[in-house]
Amino acid sequence: MGIITISREFGSGGETIAHFVADKTGFVLVNKDTILKGLAEHGIEVPNPDQEDLGATEGKKGQEEQYIEAMHDFIYDLAIRNDLVILGRGGSILFRDYPPALHVRVIAQFTERVRRVMRAYGLASETAVRLVKEKDRGKILYLRQVFNANWNNLRLYDLVLNTEKMVLEDAADLIITAYRIHAEPREVKDGPPLGEMEDRVFIPPAEAEADQFMHPSEEEFAHMLDFYRIRWQYEPRTFFLEWDSEGNVVEAFSPDFYLPDQDLFIELTTQKPRQAWKKNRKIRRMKELYPDISIRLIDKRGFESLLKKHSIDQDQGEEDDN
Repeated sequence: MGIITISREFGSGGETIAHFVADKTGFVLVNKDTILKGLAEHGIEVPNPDQEDLGATEGKKGQEEQYIEAMHDFIYDLAIRNDLVILGRGGSILFRDYPPALHVRVIAQFTERVRRVMRAYGLASETAVRLVKEKDRGKILYLRQVFNANWNNLRLYDLVLNTEKMVLEDAADLIITAYRIHAEPREVKDGPPLGEMEDRVFIPPAEAEADQFMHPSEEEFAHMLDFYRIRWQYEPRTFFLEWDSEGNVVEAFSPDFYLPDQDLFIELTTQKPRQAWKKNRKIRRMKELYPDISIRLIDKRGFESLLKKHSIDQDQGEEDDN
């Protein structure tokens, strides 16, 4: 399956670019309209919480969770049968573990985006400024609440395009070219055994880049490992899980941490148990294919328990220092 995900700043032209890419490649465009129509055809009638409205009121919480779960299942099911261009909806995270997918971020300077919105919607400058800011806040809130991720983390994307001085159709052509290069099969050469892998140079979190980790929970876990002086590596290896009939990899898995001294991989999940089944399935598959590899899933309850213990140990350590 072919996957191109496009995340865009409001007013950057990302939606138009997504249409161009879908038209030129023949991929199915997945946007809000596609999802609502698809869910309705499957008899799923739920309110549509737009990104800007997510979490607006406590009363909507159950409906929002129902919509989001149904939406993700619909996108995954659609991807099995089609090549997709996914506009927004956290596509870069939904298909984070699918190596052939190309994840694109479309940006433009704030003032340029305001000018475009003024022209497109016939708005006064003050109204356009407010609208652009609201839309950006909505996207940040959506990824934070649904995926516990930072929308502005550029490591979520393979390609970032600034459309301020770019024709939108040219931007689409660049994305298509990048996808063909990115998805092209490459010879994979075996590296040294895990025990011989060179240790990373670990920068103290306070001095590291703010977006070093994909999720805030991973940064908290790294803090704990550093506190207990446990050596770790972040996503050092990808395991192939599924291949198509021609031998192309269609599913892969990169556990969050590797602990060299324990020869153990760790995968974190802060999702509710019923939402973590995809990770559990991948770990079961990994154990089948790589029986000599040790891996442990730390679920939401286990992670919270570790945080509590870490907090107690930190407090005790500060008391001992005093």
